[in-house]
Amino acid sequence: MLKKHLQGPSATEELSDYIHQLHRELSGIFNPIWDENEIGKLVLSALRSNDFNTIRVSGRRSFVNDDAVKTWCREILIPSSLAISIDDVDIVRLLLFSIEITHKMFAGGTRATVTQKGFRDRRRTFESILADQFVGKLGEVVLKKYLKRILDVEIDLDWEISTEIERTVQERYYRGRNDGKHKVVTHACWYLG
Repeated sequence: MLKKHLQGPSATEELSDYIHQLHRELSGIFNPIWDENEIGKLVLSALRSNDFNTIRVSGRRSFVNDDAVKTWCREILIPSSLAISIDDVDIVRLLLFSIEITHKMFAGGTRATVTQKGFRDRRRTFESILADQFVGKLGEVVLKKYLKRILDVEIDLDWEISTEIERTVQERYYRGRNDGKHKVVTHACWYLG
């Protein structure tokens, strides 16, 4: 395989047999959360960046370093991955929060506008704002779960919507309890004033 093949769209096709075999091996050992297409994209990304020497170069030819790819999967990819179910309590709470904050925007309860930034005439739809709210805050939920798993740190996300930013931040600051475990209380809230 030449280096230019890794950059082109045909790389996935050329590596399909290898990816199929790798997915089968990983499924037998780790029960990974990805399907064959997803693992293919992740492996191709690692090959393109040559992280962990996943490509061996011999003259003009490049070869997949199978041992390095499997080590990368076992030691980096799988331990660092997190799967969250759609019925997880925090995901449901996030959906309800996103609906509530978007509704308040449309009802005029905030200074935020429903027009597209930079274009006063383009009014955004409820669905597009809801999706932006959900995706924008999804990272907070994922970070909370990841830190809990990796560092055993408990994080309380703030789901309240307030128009009184100063009082709300002070209340959040003093709400944390010290029970001997690591505990973090978010000091930010969603200000709608």
